[in-house]
Amino acid sequence: MKSVSYSVMETKEEFRGAFQKIVQPAIEALDPEHPGLLNIGSAGAIYSKKTREAEGFLRLLWGYGPFYSQRPIDATFTKLMNGICEGVNPASPDYWGKIGHVDQLMVEMAPLAVFLIMNKEKVESTVSEKEHKQIIAWMNQINAFDTAQNNWLFFRILVNVCLYKNYGMDTFAQIEKDFAKIETFYLGNGWYYDGVKVQIDYYISFAIHYYSLLYAVLFAEEDPQRSLQLKKRAAEFAETFQHWFDDEGRGIPFGRSLTYRFAQSSFWSAMLFAKVEGFDPKKSKALLSKNLAFWLSQDIFSSEGLLRVGYCYDDLVMSEEYNAPGSPYWALKAFLVLALPEEDPIWSLKATISDSTASADHTLIKEARMLLRKSSDGKEVQAFPVGQFVELHTHGEAKYGKFVYSTLFGFNVSKGLVGYEKGGFDNVLAVSERDNFYRVRTTFENYRTENAYVAVSWKPWKDVLIQSCIIPFGQWHFRIHKINSQRELNVRDGGFSVPYDGAETIQVQQTEAHCFLDSAIGVSGVVNLIGQGRTGISARLANVNVLYNNVVFPYLSQDISKGETMICTAFLGDGQKRTKEVEDLPEAVISGNSVILTVGKDEQTIELPFT
Repeated sequence: MKSVSYSVMETKEEFRGAFQKIVQPAIEALDPEHPGLLNIGSAGAIYSKKTREAEGFLRLLWGYGPFYSQRPIDATFTKLMNGICEGVNPASPDYWGKIGHVDQLMVEMAPLAVFLIMNKEKVESTVSEKEHKQIIAWMNQINAFDTAQNNWLFFRILVNVCLYKNYGMDTFAQIEKDFAKIETFYLGNGWYYDGVKVQIDYYISFAIHYYSLLYAVLFAEEDPQRSLQLKKRAAEFAETFQHWFDDEGRGIPFGRSLTYRFAQSSFWSAMLFAKVEGFDPKKSKALLSKNLAFWLSQDIFSSEGLLRVGYCYDDLVMSEEYNAPGSPYWALKAFLVLALPEEDPIWSLKATISDSTASADHTLIKEARMLLRKSSDGKEVQAFPVGQFVELHTHGEAKYGKFVYSTLFGFNVSKGLVGYEKGGFDNVLAVSERDNFYRVRTTFENYRTENAYVAVSWKPWKDVLIQSCIIPFGQWHFRIHKINSQRELNVRDGGFSVPYDGAETIQVQQTEAHCFLDSAIGVSGVVNLIGQGRTGISARLANVNVLYNNVVFPYLSQDISKGETMICTAFLGDGQKRTKEVEDLPEAVISGNSVILTVGKDEQTIELPFT
């Protein structure tokens, strides 16, 4: 399916049509001889081939559950039920299998549970008593094993909601136990962490809150008090999470599981589905509609119309070990809104630009450990996170540890740490012992978030302490590094990546002290303010940036001696300007821990949090 330009969807017919266009190629790819498995690629994952194929099939149910809750039984529904019955049948070659502790199949039980709850009567009319028992037996396995102590707890909760509502099993005690653990993740203002305090990413929206709102609707009669509390927290979360999106519909590319793409906006679909009060439903619909329109305009489908692993293009480089060929269909969670009937008033709401995100001001989200800034035209959001790093996941240093993430410029992952050109070191300080082997920030000593800046202290070696303070200033931002080192080092501070595949021209304006790259999407620049640095431009890098398949970026390089060194650099990422329009280069004057920053006629003084 070729990418096309999509308009913002408003009517149920438009949402339904988009959903059917996405899933139909996957339905056609199902093998009639193996209806419970979806084999659409040869790439591996950390679980077995059969589990990968079961995942591909079951993830379709995230969309088909809501879809069929408002539709009659047809040939596709029958095909799905046939696949389900084969998958839970121990005598079938398609049997999805017995599970163990922290098993991937626990993940895939959740869309099955929601599908069965939303289509209870239809399912009962199409399966035998024996098949019902097999469904119960297969899903009830989750109660005999440990899940991961994070959002996975909700998979067991949703399965137990299904076992109670559809099959009359008493599962309240386990539900209560799992919610008690989830409650320990709560940070306030609607924010959670996902089992690990340094992991606050899209899983808070498309996992914890999404499942919470499903529970709040599906189990409202059985657990009314908790359902109200979960809705209240979702409304609080929405007030700040809305700032993760620009007015083009793009979410900040940040953190793991980016291949789930339009799952980014599934929270807004859940807000509409759950009729959450306290947040304008027009905003929820606009954020959902525009994000879907953006993604459906990207080159994310194969020639057969199948979703592929990657972000804005096919890209295994940025993927995680749990990204199998069928994994991207997790994105179908965005179509939960299809569970609302045709006459629901949400379908008559206009999803307009003015109904989406708020002003261009800074937004500090202390719970998420990040400062956000929106451009004056609303077409870009930049996020400045600190205090996050997840060692467990692939490219954790790139997905959590950059100084800034942008909806317009994206970010790079690494192909290697030997040689600066392989590292994809945009928007990060890369440090070497002048041996061409680079280290970047992974773990950290401490961090700080303020309305004017974020700061983090980190040690690339035990005897090297780097204190970094990042200060947004209009479309510029300043990076001030205080380095105490017992080693002679080369440090390179990278700027924003811009697309360059050789077909288009990039205008370069470069001196030793500053460098600007004028590209098709805007200008990326670096200006040396304090220190002995010299500018450079990376080699062209392929398949490292999540948005563009070929990029370059400017950087500042400096050799430093043992002892204390202060570096101050200004970086520009601006989609509204060309290089020739960049005037009044920034200035900085540092005296002790006080710095005066100037851009044009604007000035601010910051007390640096350095020790």
